[in-house]
Amino acid sequence: MKKDIKVLVVDDEEIMRNLFIDILQDEGYNVTTANNGLQAQEIAKTTFFDIAFVDVHMPVMDGLQTLHSLKELSPKTVIVMTDSMPGYMVEEAEKEGAVTCINKPFDIREIRSVIIRVMGRSENG
Repeated sequence: MKKDIKVLVVDDEEIMRNLFIDILQDEGYNVTTANNGLQAQEIAKTTFFDIAFVDVHMPVMDGLQTLHSLKELSPKTVIVMTDSMPGYMVEEAEKEGAVTCINKPFDIREIRSVIIRVMGRSENG
């Protein structure tokens, strides 16, 4: 079942993208990464993702712009924001459809828990 779940990770920091890859691939998820919102938007035009982890603070397109773009391209994709500094964009992102925000640095168990929670919710309607 996990192999069928496609995850998009959008973060401008390579170390964060690699951390997500390590965590999620070890769990059996299909992971794609983008280093900014524009790249994520291009990828999402041709590939459906069940869940996307989107950094709030990025160059090119910030997290809120990326959220809007991904929701427009794929309304059923579950968006989880990630942030190292709590700020106004997190609240705005949740108003705009992000299901939650994970603060960096995060615990591996937190990532697992969020995926299980949000994928269970989407499967149940």
